[in-house]
Amino acid sequence: MKKEIYIGAGYYPDHWPRERWPKDIELMKEAGIKILRLAELSWSFLEPREGEFDFSWLDDFIELAHAADIQILLCTPIEASPVWLRHKHPEVVRHDKVDRIHGERGMHCHNSRAFIFYVNRIVTKMAEHYASNPAVIGWQIDNELRNVDCYCSDCREAFQKWLEDRYGTLEGLNQAWGTCFWSQVYNSWEEVTPPSADQLTISVSQILDFTRFGSDSTVNHLNRQVDIIKSFAPHHEVTHNMLGWYPNLNAYDLSKKLDFIGWDSYPNVDGDNHIECFLHDHYRGAKHKAHWVLEQKNGYFNYSDYNLAIEPGLVRLWTYQDIARGANGVLFYRWRSNKYSGEQNPNGLLRHDGTPRRPYYEVKQLTEELSRFEKELVDTTVEAPVALIYSYDQMWAFEAHKQYKSFDHREHLLTYYRALTKLGLTADLVDPTTDLSKYKLVIAPSMTMVSNEIYENFNRYVENGGCLIIGARSGMKTWSNTTHELPWPGLLAEMAGTVVDEFEVLPDEYANAITYKGKEYPVKVWLDMLDNQTAETLAVYTQKFYAGRTAISKNSHGAGLVYYVGVMGNSELALDFLADVAEELKLTVTNVPKEVYLTRRVNEQDCFTFYMNVNREPVNVAVEEGLDVITEKVVSGEIVINGLDVLIVKSRRRN
Repeated sequence: MKKEIYIGAGYYPDHWPRERWPKDIELMKEAGIKILRLAELSWSFLEPREGEFDFSWLDDFIELAHAADIQILLCTPIEASPVWLRHKHPEVVRHDKVDRIHGERGMHCHNSRAFIFYVNRIVTKMAEHYASNPAVIGWQIDNELRNVDCYCSDCREAFQKWLEDRYGTLEGLNQAWGTCFWSQVYNSWEEVTPPSADQLTISVSQILDFTRFGSDSTVNHLNRQVDIIKSFAPHHEVTHNMLGWYPNLNAYDLSKKLDFIGWDSYPNVDGDNHIECFLHDHYRGAKHKAHWVLEQKNGYFNYSDYNLAIEPGLVRLWTYQDIARGANGVLFYRWRSNKYSGEQNPNGLLRHDGTPRRPYYEVKQLTEELSRFEKELVDTTVEAPVALIYSYDQMWAFEAHKQYKSFDHREHLLTYYRALTKLGLTADLVDPTTDLSKYKLVIAPSMTMVSNEIYENFNRYVENGGCLIIGARSGMKTWSNTTHELPWPGLLAEMAGTVVDEFEVLPDEYANAITYKGKEYPVKVWLDMLDNQTAETLAVYTQKFYAGRTAISKNSHGAGLVYYVGVMGNSELALDFLADVAEELKLTVTNVPKEVYLTRRVNEQDCFTFYMNVNREPVNVAVEEGLDVITEKVVSGEIVINGLDVLIVKSRRRN
């Protein structure tokens, strides 16, 4: 791959007449398109009948694109299996909880022996054929993979083997799951099944492990394809396009064999922009390197109850936001609006009739602007002094054991995330086992399950001088989703210097309050009443029988600090508290105006500061002296940023 920011699109030559291809390529060149994503839904065209392969049409199009200096990201076309395959082997489709074939889009059984055979064959044929094609620089594996909850016989056998590998013995499994409860003890591996509909009782540990198994099965499905491609084309980059906020598939595991990870961004025009930023910070943090957006929305959405028009400037803004948060490639979905089936909305840079829509000209403007500074920008990384722990296992555990409807784990994460954004601080969203040594602050909200590995990682980080914030409802459970015999927060209690004596979960209509630094804040949802051992009290409750008891504590541990925040449900408290911690840690805080998002991309010498104004009206921001890389003018002091616009200031990096 070239050292540049790749702007591209998804194209479907099998949907359009050959006579149209040259015109499309001409328009692509005019818009600055550098790369095309091809064939992710084309299995029926590449293997029209079993064992008959036809790559000629794709070869012809790739040759035309290559002549225009457009590079190709090929896709393995697995999501849309051909009709002939499903007729011959209906078992390749997911089976539901009552063992009926129950497919939806992409719902293949990743453990089906037949499916594995046909997937491996088409991927082998494609990799062998395109390994030396000079236009092809990389591959996307499958398309928007899902954790498929399949209950077929192949999955049952694979689940039993997965459990045996994990726990070693039936005694180990029975102990980890607590099968003594409700008399569910297993006497043979054949008795252990997925949590299917015919069971009288289903363990929350069983549900959690079945979700883990499904995620691992999907990762194995991807890895088999990666291995095939790399065996023929080790010089090609390999990626995958994750669904947006899809918590059922572990992106950390999925990304291990990928050269870089990608995701598909479909923001709502009237949505919360924090969510798109959150997902960028997560997928960038999954591999701690630049990621790509492999489908960027630029038109009307196809799966929505309503469709707001894409306002002028919004597509350009979304693309710059992708880049600001670490994307070195942005591909629009799609080049030309689709005419068929469930995706007939104008969701392409061209209309259905092949003429350019307004976003086409925004992309053209964007590529012209990027050409001025992209070669400097591509070698920078996002400056993220904070880590926010984003654990798939925690989300799966909460989903398996839905105790309280008022508690939303994702909203709890977003409370901290929104506060960081307001302070101009960018976070990496990372797994709890990742190396935390480079972060000045680590936030771990609601780590209800803590393994020995996580404990050792957190403890090492704090003892070496790190600052850790532990959120309410933490350290209560083992890694198998059963309650600890230890005082809460379990393995984290010593480093936190406090234990949870009691707790309260409030209904929506109730709230308590705490005082923190002389100010009162209402708090809701989950309230931990802390009994400090070595910690000091920072905030106390003001109401009910536990008025005066500790709600937030601070403890010195080794060379570092641990805060335990035992309350939820107040965004103002989260902002004020994080501002105080950031000041203590001497983090660079920038209080940005509402709906302005600040991110820095840096290298050893330079800093590119992005100010994204998502407001529809102009705002004033204070900037240090530097070069506006879009206008190529020096700026300093208070600058006006128009609505739905971006300011990118290049300056010398401060140590």
